[in-house]
Amino acid sequence: MSVEKTVIKPGIRVAVVSCPALGDTTLFLRLARRLLAAGARVTLVSPSLAALREYLPDLNIVADRQPDLPELAESHELVICYIDWLIKAARAGNDLSEVSNIAYLSGKKLPANLRLGERPVTVGGIELPGAHNVICRDPKAGRTMVQWIDLYAEEVLGLDLARPITGFQSLPDVASDAGQRVAIFPTTPHASKNFSPAGFLRLARRLASLGWQVEFVGIPAEQQILQAQYPAYPVHAFNDLKGLVSFLRTCSVVISNDSGGGHLGSLLGLRTFTITRRRSDFTWRPGFNELNCVINPVLSFKWMGRTVWRPFIPLRRIVRALADVKVQ
Repeated sequence: MSVEKTVIKPGIRVAVVSCPALGDTTLFLRLARRLLAAGARVTLVSPSLAALREYLPDLNIVADRQPDLPELAESHELVICYIDWLIKAARAGNDLSEVSNIAYLSGKKLPANLRLGERPVTVGGIELPGAHNVICRDPKAGRTMVQWIDLYAEEVLGLDLARPITGFQSLPDVASDAGQRVAIFPTTPHASKNFSPAGFLRLARRLASLGWQVEFVGIPAEQQILQAQYPAYPVHAFNDLKGLVSFLRTCSVVISNDSGGGHLGSLLGLRTFTITRRRSDFTWRPGFNELNCVINPVLSFKWMGRTVWRPFIPLRRIVRALADVKVQ
């Protein structure tokens, strides 16, 4: 889309309203950075990213846990909002159908009952086709969600992807021994995604035998449980993203289930390994750099209504890759 056709002009005020999940949050941050590169004045609504304000000085970060969409629409020319906030507003009886400058984004599906096709998005009187959209339009296309959000920025918002985007600023220095440390995120809120604790323990022991310093990361509520599962290794938990980012600056590798830890590690430029039962090119794999690898089962099958996959994860792929890194 040409510069003449885009509604994103230098100085335009745009609010980007993220969702709470860390993986999704990194995508909305990516979109906010694209808008900044185009000269927009961007407000990013994200309680979790508010802890990183000093590392994101170009963004106005708002920590509201319940965004005030009408106020944001009044104070900005365009609002790009995660769909769940509209769903919650509708359940609370708040009618936003007359607010014409809010574009709603979903990961894979827009609820038909919201009838967003009947709600054109206009910016300064100009209609923005495709503004209500899903980020992943085709889960079999092989693109990462980072590539999909970039495609939305380019095709719908008319942004130039060749423009460089800023990263975090004034981060803590990378630790001198970061090249020796691996961070493992062994849990997610969805048990069906999680590789087995016994499998992670085997992996930790094999990496430690190669000279890697292995440390585990969880949320505060599960720290004691994880420490009992992995008694020979440090287990960390952080109350906010600033603490987690500071810790990841002491690491060079992140190993995780399909979770936000892998996306954040990728965003920070670390090598990532994502363990999943899905196909190797599944959409939600980390995609912020070229050092991302998906480890999926060599075999899986259904048994009594459940998918059996954990015994068939080839941990040797991670061990061999990191053995080569140590050799270098």
